[in-house]
Amino acid sequence: MADGLFIMYFLLKKLISKIELNEPLQTLIPKTIMSKLFFLKKGAIVLLFESLSLISFGQKATYTGITLTTEMTSEGDVVAGLGLNIERKITKHSGIESGLYYRTYKTSLYISTGTDYNNFAISERHISLPVLYKFYSRIINFSVGPTFDFYVGWKQKSGYVIVNTYSIDPSFAFGFITKFSKQINLSDHLFLEPELRLNPILTYNRAYIGLGIAAKYKL
Repeated sequence: MADGLFIMYFLLKKLISKIELNEPLQTLIPKTIMSKLFFLKKGAIVLLFESLSLISFGQKATYTGITLTTEMTSEGDVVAGLGLNIERKITKHSGIESGLYYRTYKTSLYISTGTDYNNFAISERHISLPVLYKFYSRIINFSVGPTFDFYVGWKQKSGYVIVNTYSIDPSFAFGFITKFSKQINLSDHLFLEPELRLNPILTYNRAYIGLGIAAKYKL
C-alpha cells in the first residue's frame, strides 16, 4: 500500500511540473501570483499523500497484557490457566497474536499389584505458546493458529500409592486453537476481551475448551 501511494505521489508531482497555464491567462495573472498558485498545488498534493499514509498505517497498534482462562479438559476436569499475551494489529482487519500461558492437565492412572488396582491422579504442568492470525471486526474477533505445548513438571493429586517419578514422551506437543472474542474499550489504552476458546492438542490426543478473559494495554 505504501509503495502504491508513493508511486501515485511521484506521478502527480511529475504531472504538475509539466502543467503550463495558457498564454492569455499568463498575461492576466502576475508571475508572483502564478508561482504562489503553483506552490499551493504542490502543497495540496503533498498533504493528500500524507493523509493517505496516515489512513493506511493508522490502524497499526500493539497490545500486551494478561489472560485468565477456565477450561474443561477431555478428561472432564475444569482447570484454570494464566498467561501473558502480546498482540500486533497490522491492518484494520488483520493482526497476529502470541503469548506464554501456564495451565495443567489432570490425568488418572492406576498401578496393578496382583489382583489390586491402585488408582492415582497426576496434574501435569504445561507452558503453551500460540502463534495466531487474528481477524478484527466490530461484531466479533476471530483468532486461529497452531499451539506449541511444553511439559514442565507434575504433581500427584490423589492416590494411596506414592508416585516418585513421572514423565511423558514426547515432552513437546503440537496443537491447534480457535478463539472467538469481543473487545470492550475501558479507555483509550485499556481494554477487556472475553473469549471462547477450543484447543485440541493433537500430539497427546486431548483437548481444552472453555472461556478466557484478557486485560490488554495499548502501547
